[in-house]
Amino acid sequence: MDINQKTRQVMQRVQENTSPPELRQLPELIAEEKAGAAAYLHLSHRFGGKEGAMLRKMFEEEQVHISCLRGIFRLLTGERCQIHTASHTLSEDPAILLRRCYGQEMRCLAAYEAQAANPEYGPVFAQLAQQEREHCKNILHLIGKLDPK
Repeated sequence: MDINQKTRQVMQRVQENTSPPELRQLPELIAEEKAGAAAYLHLSHRFGGKEGAMLRKMFEEEQVHISCLRGIFRLLTGERCQIHTASHTLSEDPAILLRRCYGQEMRCLAAYEAQAANPEYGPVFAQLAQQEREHCKNILHLIGKLDPK
């Protein structure tokens, strides 16, 4: 390895470590939101009725979250953020899938709350956090409805 290549690698690590926290997190947050959206759309067909409508609404809100995160990425980098998520098995038991969704929502919620004070994008992150809280409540409601009476 020549000295120029080594210098470039060091500079790349420095730049990665000094990029804004929201920029480093955006691709993984987008992937989390995409996985959640796919799960909610899938579950909406399994539940039907009011619960299905609630899940479709959550799917639509996740789509908006993805667009907002991509917009922030675009403004910060000038580039498009292309995220390809691995397909998760959506055929598993609804309770297990909802539990996985709850974990995803909590991770996103924590990230959004951490960025709520951001001077430029804080209000958007705060709104996303509020919707994630609502999603967590909805997921717990659905898990509770799965329990036998």
